[in-house]
Amino acid sequence: MIRFLRFWLRAVRFYAFSTSFTAVALGGLYARWCGEAFSWGRFAAATAAGMLIHAAANLWNDYFDYTGGVDREPGKCGSAMIFSGELTPRRVFRAACLCAALAAAAGLALAWRLRSPGLVVLGAAGLVGAAGYCAGPRSPKHLALGEVWVFLMMGLGMPLGGWMCQTGTFSARPLLAALPVAMLTALLLYNNNLRDLDDDRAAGIRTLPMLLGRAAHPAALAAFAAVFALTALLVAATRLPCSSFLTLLALPPSFPWLASVARRRIAHREELLLARLHFLFGLLLLASLLPPVR
Repeated sequence: MIRFLRFWLRAVRFYAFSTSFTAVALGGLYARWCGEAFSWGRFAAATAAGMLIHAAANLWNDYFDYTGGVDREPGKCGSAMIFSGELTPRRVFRAACLCAALAAAAGLALAWRLRSPGLVVLGAAGLVGAAGYCAGPRSPKHLALGEVWVFLMMGLGMPLGGWMCQTGTFSARPLLAALPVAMLTALLLYNNNLRDLDDDRAAGIRTLPMLLGRAAHPAALAAFAAVFALTALLVAATRLPCSSFLTLLALPPSFPWLASVARRRIAHREELLLARLHFLFGLLLLASLLPPVR
């Protein structure tokens, strides 16, 4: 059983799930901070559904990239488990559909409990977004819209889902509070696209760094600065608590990544550095929304 779990956790790239957990958790805890009715049970169900959608997206990405000829080298593609022969494309596709079905079941149960048709619409949009991100040559991934897609679907859509799983209603409040994390989530994909510039060109994929050309690396630095600027503005506007300045603790660990981007040297190391930074920033922001210990 343990080997089975390890196998599939590797297939869905569980190491990256901090992004979906942080996004959904942010929406739920923000609802609590705003004084809305809160349930830890709904919080757990919502975060599980969000991570299942993330799993489905990763599996669909592996499937479509392999069948579409995008992945050409085992060391530079998703989980690489199709390349290694550990999984067939058909089995990966079926696993993605299973994850999507489980996420849909959890979402429908929450929507029924909260009497929230809006939650059904949001969940359906999330599943379509997960499948549509890389499905074919006209998908957002292939048309330099990957960062925008991730910003909207994961960066903003998932926090809104976390909020609606508590309140049952739409609100712009969690969307504003989620802007720094949404920006950092989009930057994760942008960083990967910087690293894969040559491979993406060879595969016929257009990415945002390609369109920006010489401005691509400075744009990454500007986006990173915007994350902290947005946090400060939201605190000043009382959309986040003053304790959200805890996120400044994520600045010192970011220096190696910033130095690499300034030198235009992006490799696997920088991918890991930014992923850890995203997780740290997210945890600090979530901690700032929790009530003080008495």
